[in-house]
Amino acid sequence: MTKEILAQFLTATDEFVATGESLSEEHLNRVPAPGGWSAAYVIHHLADSDAHFLVRFLNLLSVDKPAIIPFDEEAFPSSLHYEGRSVANSLHSIKSSAAHVNDILSQISDQEWTRSGLHPERGEVTVTDVLRLTTNHRVGHIDQLKASN
Repeated sequence: MTKEILAQFLTATDEFVATGESLSEEHLNRVPAPGGWSAAYVIHHLADSDAHFLVRFLNLLSVDKPAIIPFDEEAFPSSLHYEGRSVANSLHSIKSSAAHVNDILSQISDQEWTRSGLHPERGEVTVTDVLRLTTNHRVGHIDQLKASN
């Protein structure tokens, strides 16, 4: 089952990146509604959240019962300067991060998939839980990108 989730993660990554690469400059920068995020912001957000998820995987696999630090995605656009960032760089980061995660998770044992840490809002989470979460996160944002086209 965990290998299936990893395959879904990789498929969702490919679909997200392909969708992002297919968007015109106009579509990338269009804000769908007041207070909403443009497709470019969604792409930057996924790149930044991937960095958090990667750290979670590294900690879950190398530290006993690590604390999982949540992130505030609403702070990202202004704090991380989305307005001046390169969409191409963020898409490259997403592809690279997914390849890194795949390199790591494709080699772990069944027992390692159950290693866990403590998230202050979600409670105990395993490597499998975090992979499922990041996969679902991608899928939700694919729909956002497609809606901006």
